[in-house]
Amino acid sequence: MNEHQNSESKKSTVDSLGKVPMIAMMEHSKIPWGIKDNQSRYVYLNEAALDMANIPVGFDFEGRLDEEFPCPWSELAPEIYAQDRKAESSHQTAEAIGISYYTRQAVLEPYYIPKFPIYNQNGESLGTVFCAKKFSFISISDFFNHLKPSVLTLNPPVDTFTEKELDIIFYAFQKMSSKEIATKLCLSHRTIENRLQRIYEKMGVTSLAGLIEYCHTTGLNHHVPKNLLRQGIEFFW
Repeated sequence: MNEHQNSESKKSTVDSLGKVPMIAMMEHSKIPWGIKDNQSRYVYLNEAALDMANIPVGFDFEGRLDEEFPCPWSELAPEIYAQDRKAESSHQTAEAIGISYYTRQAVLEPYYIPKFPIYNQNGESLGTVFCAKKFSFISISDFFNHLKPSVLTLNPPVDTFTEKELDIIFYAFQKMSSKEIATKLCLSHRTIENRLQRIYEKMGVTSLAGLIEYCHTTGLNHHVPKNLLRQGIEFFW
């Protein structure tokens, strides 16, 4: 009888979930979580969020706006406020990818940051709650080949190629023609073809199919050249 009662007491119900403090859940999470009021002022950030956003230790963030933070991403404040308002007004998740210098290593990288509206018991908007995770990418071909999503990286997994060659590899992997790549990089068609041949030699392949296979094998398929990634917010609405 006691075992049955103990088992029942551990079950989650709507009533029991209503007694779980939101802050307590976030406090023990390794996922970055934060809460803002309906004027975009910060109310709460857990330890994981402080580390992810590279907020200086001891910085008093409570009641501050994004533009007041001593962090590179504070320059994105207008876009961040737009996401806050979208979540509050639409009563739906406002999804965005933020690209800035995140984590204690201050690495330029993309993070997926969805925001959710929060309300009081009368349905009035109180602000937003958000989480963040390093952006994972999967192409259509990867999906149908049952490959797991991978995080985009700015650091090449191999040191075989120059930055200029990595630019070409990035576009070639997307099956762009030499002429299309030449247009993208403001180079001649002949220059791209010559560099592609040197890339093939370094990879030990003889065709585009070989290049694509090499990229999958080494992880270059998830590498994005640094010069193509810039700070900013990409919205999904």
